[in-house]
Formats: sequence, structure tokens, C-alpha cells
Amino acid sequence: MPITVIVRCGNAEESRLTFDGTQRVVIGRGAGSDVRLPDASVSHRHSSLRANGADFILVDEGSTNGTFVGGVRIAPRTSRLVRSGDFVRVGRVWLELRIEQRPVTRDLAMATRDLALLLVSRAMARAGEDRIARLRVVEGIDQEAVLRLEADGHEYLLGRAAHCDLPLSDTDASREHVRVVRRDLQVIVRDLGAKNGTWIAETRLVEGRDTVWRPAQMMRIGRTVLALEEPVNSALAEIESAPDEPFGPEDATRAGMNDPPKSAAIPQRMPTNEHPAEHVDPPEAKREPGGASRPRRWSVTDVIVMAAALGVLALSLAGLVWLLRR
Repeated sequence: MPITVIVRCGNAEESRLTFDGTQRVVIGRGAGSDVRLPDASVSHRHSSLRANGADFILVDEGSTNGTFVGGVRIAPRTSRLVRSGDFVRVGRVWLELRIEQRPVTRDLAMATRDLALLLVSRAMARAGEDRIARLRVVEGIDQEAVLRLEADGHEYLLGRAAHCDLPLSDTDASREHVRVVRRDLQVIVRDLGAKNGTWIAETRLVEGRDTVWRPAQMMRIGRTVLALEEPVNSALAEIESAPDEPFGPEDATRAGMNDPPKSAAIPQRMPTNEHPAEHVDPPEAKREPGGASRPRRWSVTDVIVMAAALGVLALSLAGLVWLLRR
């Protein structure tokens, strides 16, 4: 049975990853994690999900800040059975587990990387930090020239022509040498039929075909070398290399992390005798809307019972008087 891990921020769903249920799913801050959570409160290998027959168990992998199901902490290096709809907290991050039939996420390695970049990007946006990717000439005549990829989906031209977004003085560059487009968190490059070709790392680009440009790779146009600078990627690498940030129960309480987020998708359980769904007032008093109680009205049965009781009381008193007079 596939299992889906939903990353939540408050009551909002951030992203979801679906696994086929046959593999161990590692949750952590490290780049090798299957669910990659860029938060210093999450350990590099925080916890893992494993199939156990038709069920799943959640294992704490010795994390610094613990793994919680609802508000209950799992002891380090131990496991707990989890069910569909359970909320799990790792560090400061809440996850929702759904065990259900749904398509498995394609290219999980890329999907979890995109999830990590998305979370870092949103954190940087809240902090007002610059997230815009940019190209920088690191070798050649135009060294230190910079092109900011401000607009998502916009086509930026690089070449010798004056109308190019990044005009190059390199005589080995074509007039319109290459096109660069930023789409969400990816930068796409296309060679436009340049005479001397376009190279990323050691690979020559195929003319007219889109290629993803990774930040660790350099692009070469003639004798010009360009680097891709992505602040979000740099921030992610910094977070992943940092030590764990420990916090205590008082920190979790202050940050409101003890209560799981609400999800309308989770069916409500029917009330049981052990956990009544609502308070019922005692039969002898009814509550008005303002909170004041009102007397109960007398029924015919109440009057008959009261009259019989008074009759018995009167006969008892009469018998007592007769005995005293003897």
C-alpha cells in the first residue's frame, strides 16, 4: 500500500510525496533523505517509516529533538505503529501521513529536492532576503558582469548583439548565442545554433534542446565562463551543513508546536462511551442560553407521587399520635 507524507505549515498543505510502501522512507535534513526538511531543528537523519505487513511503523533514528505522533514522543531508537491520518512532528515541522491508493511520486529525488528548495525559498521571502537567481561572468573580457533572472518564464538572451540581455564582448560568441529561462526554482538553457557551441561542465549542449543548469556547473561560451548563483540553493546547503538546533519542551510550548494542525480531510471518529462527544446536563436542571438554570416543570405523575407520599406521611403521624395517647 502506498504511503503519502504531507508537509504542513500551520493548517496549510505545503507539499506531498507518495512512496510505494516497499522502501524505507528516511525523514531528515540531510541531502540523502527521502523527505528533505531544511530546518535546523530536524536532525540529518531524524526518523524513518517502514512497512510492517499491511501496516507502517515510525522509527526515531536518535534525533536531537525527538519524533512525536500527535503530542506523544517516541523514545529514541524505538518504533510506533502509525495509521492513516496521524500527524507526526519532527523538530518544528508537522507531517501528515496518509495510507491510501494513489500514484507514486515520479522522480522522488528531484521532488524532495524541489520540496526543500520551496521551503527555504518561502522562509527567505518571509525574512525579506534576496532569492533571485543570477548569472555572473567569472572568466573572460566581461568578468564580473551580472544578469539577474528577475521574471519567471522570461527568455533572456546572451550573445554579442547589443539587444541581448547580457551582451558579451567575446568574439567567439554568436550574436544570439544562448537563451536562458527561469521556471520556478529551475534555470533552463537552450543553445540557439551557436557556431562554437555552448558547454555546461564537460557536456556540449544539443542545439534547440532545453537543458537544466545546476548551480555547481559552469557554462562556457567561447572564452567566457559563467556561473549560476542561486541564493536559495546556497541557503539550503548552509542549513544542511549546520549542526542540530536543540530545543526543550518550553520552546515547543512557546512556539505552539504541541498541538497538531487541523485537517478537514481527516474523518471524525464517532463518539464512544469513554470519550463522550458533548456534555449533557443532569435531568433535574436545564440550562438557558445565558447559562442560568431554570426549574423543572411538574408533570401529572410528579403530582400523584407527591400526593401519595404526603398521604403516607399523614397516616404515619396519626398513628404516632394514637400510640402516645394510650
